[in-house]
Amino acid sequence: MKIKSFSHLAFTLLAPFLFIGCSAIKGSKSTLYNSESESSIFELISNSDDLRIKNRNFEQVPTIAASADGKQIFVAWYSGGAAPGPGNYVTLSLSLDSGKSWLNDQLVVYPKNQSHRFFDPMLWRDHQGSIRLFYGSAKDNLIWDGFGGVNSLQMAWNGEKITTSKSLRLSDGVMSNKPLYLESKNTILFPIYIDKPLSGGNLDKNYPKNGVFIYSSNSDINQLKYYSSINIEEDLRIHDEPQLVQISNSGDLLAMLRTTKGIYYTNSSDFGKSWTPIKTFTATGPTTSSRFYLGKLSSGNLLLIANNSNTRNKMTAFLSKDGGKTWPHKLLLDVRENVSYPDADQTIDGNIHVVFDRDRTGAKDILYCKFTENDLISGNLDAIFKSRVNK
Repeated sequence: MKIKSFSHLAFTLLAPFLFIGCSAIKGSKSTLYNSESESSIFELISNSDDLRIKNRNFEQVPTIAASADGKQIFVAWYSGGAAPGPGNYVTLSLSLDSGKSWLNDQLVVYPKNQSHRFFDPMLWRDHQGSIRLFYGSAKDNLIWDGFGGVNSLQMAWNGEKITTSKSLRLSDGVMSNKPLYLESKNTILFPIYIDKPLSGGNLDKNYPKNGVFIYSSNSDINQLKYYSSINIEEDLRIHDEPQLVQISNSGDLLAMLRTTKGIYYTNSSDFGKSWTPIKTFTATGPTTSSRFYLGKLSSGNLLLIANNSNTRNKMTAFLSKDGGKTWPHKLLLDVRENVSYPDADQTIDGNIHVVFDRDRTGAKDILYCKFTENDLISGNLDAIFKSRVNK
């Protein structure tokens, strides 16, 4: 996540006031409430010529999901305001020609009050083939404030425009990575986290001591319940951004997390109800403190996309055939500096669709690329298709 000194200052000054009405997470065992988002605080803009969404100072944190057949590819990210903070909005683009061209700003989640922000979108094609947009919300640049949390709406392309369901607030916290559907349990796991508070703040006693929580639901995502949590040492925490993947049908799961020292990992043998102590992830070489992508391909092999470096460069796709123990295959997607926050989806034709950002306040690139698992295994750089999503 992306909140720098301004939000830290705001958090320290306002911490005593953040917990009024904040009952969703009282500790690791609580059940989340849900309610409809207050329509008075946001609007959905579908006019790409709207002047309010022009003249952007930055563009960052992209996410991608495609229809199963690949005929529609959706990419969302956030911008708006002077910097990450008040006034941020989520914007969504669409490609109808396999990523060759993009229709920008087809749907924008925009704050009516410029002291509010919408950020960290996450697109997900669920097990029924529906596309869902999740996004974060907050007031005054804050994360834990009784309003901020994870929101969701279902959307589709009707041939002329994007249609949506009503937006629902699902929980406190942030979910910047995709949920995981456990088919044998008919259960969806949601990797949600609460940012680490600054030391020295006058914090409510119910502020979560450990901010990585996993919640579950059946097919009705409107009813989330506490499922488990992952313990991370406080000196390693920054923006946890947990990611989950199932590695066997007998209950084995792998979770990876962002820390101050790069990627760490943990395992579960009971469908994520309990987790081993976290360990440093070293199987691909160096990693940096930034969001990455972890998922399972249709072959059953695992895909990891991350900065193969101690800094935000060398965006690289890795493949594991043994449940994440080794990652012998890799494909360099972008060698440049300031490339970060990848996300991916695979369609039934075998194509792997990837997005990431580059130079958020300079070039302001939202970049798309496409390749296959065989391209990754063979290291075929020439096979990678690339385009720029935003104009």
